[in-house]
Amino acid sequence: GTAMSQDHAPGTRQAILAAAIGLFAEKGYRAATVRELCARAGVNGSAVNYHFGGKEKLYGEILRLLLQGLFAGVRLPAPGDVASGTREEALRAFVADYCRMLYGGGRVAADLCRVFAREMVSPSPFLDALTAQCLRPATLALTDFLRPFLGPNPSEALVRDAAAFAIGTMSYFAYNNEAFRRIFPDHPGMEAAWEETAARAFAFIAGGLSRLAATKDAGEGRP
Repeated sequence: GTAMSQDHAPGTRQAILAAAIGLFAEKGYRAATVRELCARAGVNGSAVNYHFGGKEKLYGEILRLLLQGLFAGVRLPAPGDVASGTREEALRAFVADYCRMLYGGGRVAADLCRVFAREMVSPSPFLDALTAQCLRPATLALTDFLRPFLGPNPSEALVRDAAAFAIGTMSYFAYNNEAFRRIFPDHPGMEAAWEETAARAFAFIAGGLSRLAATKDAGEGRP
């Protein structure tokens, strides 16, 4: 019948994904309903089950696509692939890619950041798997990349914190924008200013790494 034809219609899957990203960003995993999702997507109520097997699997797919899509354009070479003389340029490229990922992707990127922010405040059942499959490997790759910036034998605590400081610097505007734009209403917005912000973030992170490399934790290798 018509409903079944609609379930199979080209574009139905993408319409559901687009509507779901916005809905989950607004309401979170628990409060979002399949009924409201289907109304937003303009699809029959059975379409979510047909394409994704239900709300839970749909949300898990969105989280997977979120991180897979966002990180796909971020260049982070292995430490052995970067000559010491080009290390800072590799860092500059990484910061630019990361900021482009967060701020240069328009509404969809902003909604994906909101979904992720909700996960940090109220974790869904999917966060453990997401961490194991994506977040932990990406974070450990960043610590491996930053380690050579931090002295001859930096402690793992120093490397860990340096990665956190770098991520915090780059992602500040993604998760604090509502307050920031009220404090600084003349700011043009990150979609317009992300390249300039990326250049400043690189200078801030590079300078911070240099100062951290001069601390006692940079040469003692303490846990």
